[in-house]
Amino acid sequence: MKAIKTLVVALIILISVVLPHASQNHRVLECGSIFNSNTSFESLIQAFGINNVVEAEIHEDEGFYKPGLLIFPGSDDEVEIFWHEPQTQQSLRKVRIQGRQSSWKLPSGLKLGADLQTIEAHNRKPFRLTGFDWDYGGTIVSWENGYLESSSSESCRLIIRLGYDTSKYTWELISKHGGVHGMDRFSSGHPTIQQMGAYIREISLIL
Repeated sequence: MKAIKTLVVALIILISVVLPHASQNHRVLECGSIFNSNTSFESLIQAFGINNVVEAEIHEDEGFYKPGLLIFPGSDDEVEIFWHEPQTQQSLRKVRIQGRQSSWKLPSGLKLGADLQTIEAHNRKPFRLTGFDWDYGGTIVSWENGYLESSSSESCRLIIRLGYDTSKYTWELISKHGGVHGMDRFSSGHPTIQQMGAYIREISLIL
């Protein structure tokens, strides 16, 4: 009997720690799955393993840090979790991934690092975004009634922000087609944006 109990405990540890790594190819960032209004610290530990979920102070925007959680901290697959009620770690407010690559993807198939042409192909038309080089730079503000328009709802908004290749956003390009920085809004079809190596640098779900 003691041997059976030991085996059960070992299996639980294996499921809670090893299995999250085994499901790496099935990580979809969407509301209504593990990320929903009932998500808690405990449910995230159950889903991803106790060794893969840690409390942290996370930089959000405009220099402010907020208490939250990191899933797979320090890895390409790191996920940042923000709460409406950080003291009790209840009521999920935002889920965010950042960087150039991750195995996480959206239901549409878009993921970090996807280039401008890939995004336009998924949307089946150009979209609109803010200018670059400020806290909210490169934020897609309208899908212009494209195919990805339905990716947001009143209860869950999808926010995508783009970065760019600094080696391609040159003074020569700016002088030829104009700059695309600051709070003004631009079409993704703008010649400068088309040639500056824009890519997805941040994906957030806002609940």
